[in-house]
Amino acid sequence: MTIHVEIPDPLAAKVTEAARTQGTSPAEIVLEAVTRTLDPLADLRELMAPVYPRMEKLGITEDEAVEDFERIKHELRYERKTARS
Repeated sequence: MTIHVEIPDPLAAKVTEAARTQGTSPAEIVLEAVTRTLDPLADLRELMAPVYPRMEKLGITEDEAVEDFERIKHELRYERKTARS
């Protein structure tokens, strides 16, 4: 499917510059932006994909997993802090 969209020159310049610095094409930059807009949680779901089966196996919810992550994060920070003292 083809959709033609007019992009104002200042925005087109930003798209072109982003593509240049990221080593990709302007079309890829635009497609990525549209994808993120239509599905802003896609990156999170992709990141969490390996975790979901483990959560299911343990019988825990996302909220419980987040609480566990936070608890462990704070424990690790405390260990690092006390190791430096």
